[in-house]
Formats: sequence, C-alpha cells, structure tokens
Amino acid sequence: MKPKNYLLTRSGEAPRETRRVYPRRDANCPVIARVRQREREEQVSIPCWLINLCEDGCLLSSDHFPRKIDDVMLTIPGISSPVRGKARAQGKFTINVRFAKLLRVETVDMVARIKTIPKP
Repeated sequence: MKPKNYLLTRSGEAPRETRRVYPRRDANCPVIARVRQREREEQVSIPCWLINLCEDGCLLSSDHFPRKIDDVMLTIPGISSPVRGKARAQGKFTINVRFAKLLRVETVDMVARIKTIPKP
C-alpha cells in the first residue's frame, strides 16, 4: 500500500524546494490553438483564452477542447511565429501546455501586458 502524502504525515520531513522555475504572469488575451489529438493526424483550430503564461508553458481555457490532446500550436498576439508545445495536463475546459522551446523573458512580459477591452 502506498504511504499517505498528507501534510501531517510529512511534518517531520524537510520542506521540498518549489518545482516552479519560472514565475507565472497573468495574461488575459485571446489566442488560437491548433490542437492534435492522440493517435490522430488532423489538427483542429480552437479559439481560446490565455489565462497565465511563463517562459516554459501556459494555461489555456476554452469550451471547445476535444479530449486527449497531445500537440498544441499557439498563435499568440505579439509573437510572429506559432509556438509549439505539448499538453502537460488537461481538464474539461483547460489545458496546461509545456512549450517545446523556452520563450524569451521580454516576449512573455509583453504578452502578459496585453489586455482586452470588452465591447459595450
């Protein structure tokens, strides 16, 4: 049987270092995600929202994600070329994406400053 991993059972252990290397920046901008499901060849374009962003990944939200997403190509405003990545984790309405290559800090800061203005 696997040992429990509750906070009380780990109270005597040394605290772990944080796993996060790059800080997340809040981003609230629309993006287009071209996603490919596992064991399929075709890609589907899905409009979605970029929730947060860091140098090695991001969190996307949409009502239209198919199940079992494997590859993601993002078209982000302010970045001329598409950003490739893999789906790290997937919920019903969210996808956690890990980028294939790290983004530059200046690029991440610029995208995080993009704010959309709601239409009246």
